[in-house]
Amino acid sequence: SSRRRHTRYISVTGVQTCALPICAAALDRFAVVGGDISAGAADGGLTAASQATSWPALIAADAGVAFRQALVRSPGCSPPLVAPLLLGRWLSGTTITTRDSSCSGAATSLTPPMDNLALPGATAYAALQVTPRAIDAAAPSYDVVDRARYALVLGPTQSQVTAMLVRAPTLVAVELGLGEVLPAFVTGRMAAATAYTPASAWTYVPASVAAPVFAAVGDSLVKSGARVVVLTAPRLSRLPAFRTGAQIAAQRAALAGYGVTVSADCDASANVIHVSAKLPVLVQAALRTGVAQPFSCADTAGAADRVLTPAQVAALDGVVDAINAQLRQLAQAHGWAVADLDAAFTTMAASALPFDARRELTCAQPYGPYLSLDGFRPTATGQRLVADVVAAALNAKFGFALPVVGTPLTLSADPCA
Repeated sequence: SSRRRHTRYISVTGVQTCALPICAAALDRFAVVGGDISAGAADGGLTAASQATSWPALIAADAGVAFRQALVRSPGCSPPLVAPLLLGRWLSGTTITTRDSSCSGAATSLTPPMDNLALPGATAYAALQVTPRAIDAAAPSYDVVDRARYALVLGPTQSQVTAMLVRAPTLVAVELGLGEVLPAFVTGRMAAATAYTPASAWTYVPASVAAPVFAAVGDSLVKSGARVVVLTAPRLSRLPAFRTGAQIAAQRAALAGYGVTVSADCDASANVIHVSAKLPVLVQAALRTGVAQPFSCADTAGAADRVLTPAQVAALDGVVDAINAQLRQLAQAHGWAVADLDAAFTTMAASALPFDARRELTCAQPYGPYLSLDGFRPTATGQRLVADVVAAALNAKFGFALPVVGTPLTLSADPCA
């Protein structure tokens, strides 16, 4: 095998020895099934740089094992946002007033399947069933960029789960659940799935619909014979990409300076707005047209207005909680490790400062050190925090000695000051 076997793991306190055969055998064939976070998506896109600092890549580097990822060429697949948000540009140079779904292709000559099988936007159903060939056959139901990304990671007839089985892994990490609610949070449109197909018809998947699919993923994990670590899904509602109308109204004067007129319906509004997506687009429209753009916090039923009511947020948080309960039960039933990803994201959210128009639009890190420009996917520092949570779970459950490096930070009152 071309894979390297190492038994020593460096920690912040020195060298720890991981006894054979437990660690070397488990980490020598490490496969990851998952979505945005495990894939290394950041700043609203996917690049080789963000993939290289994904938490699975960090774990593999800490363990000293080879780890195959489908690294993409610049400017990405799809291109990420450019800092600061005031520029209103994707890395490709196109304006953020339209979504850039382009894919620049592979940066390496590796043949699928990869060790990191995670794909942005993946649901449990996608991980279990969706293959590059299936996407090509039902192209209108899938995002155009999926046709490019899936083919980089998976063989033509492989899903993430079947590719994982082909890899014959000794350790599998599973990060699923976020894809079941992400479209609703991103768009502000609530459309409950009665089934996972067609993918274009829903924006969130109730836990009752998701349950048998998660169970089927679990059955395949059992068949693999591998050790497994299950990552819980984060509650997105607490993250700084999402702000209340009242928080936005408090910045009315400052936003007027950027050509955005905050509507009276934001005053005292508890509605939650996907501000990291909505605000820069309005600023760009104001700059392009010379006409002030209205910022409404009112929710329009059935519309992709990037606005959620408190009741809708509570419903989506409830879906995440129920899915996480299913994941924990699955792990407990099979003796798998559980990494509390929601706890990691709670730490990330705690580092974010109150909403401020200047910081939002002109700062290189408007959401703090842990969260990227889209406000909910991790930076490299945030991925290190996730890697630490996963490493701690593996150490506790399986007796590994992976380092928990920690991310000591010196935070100023305002990172843009």
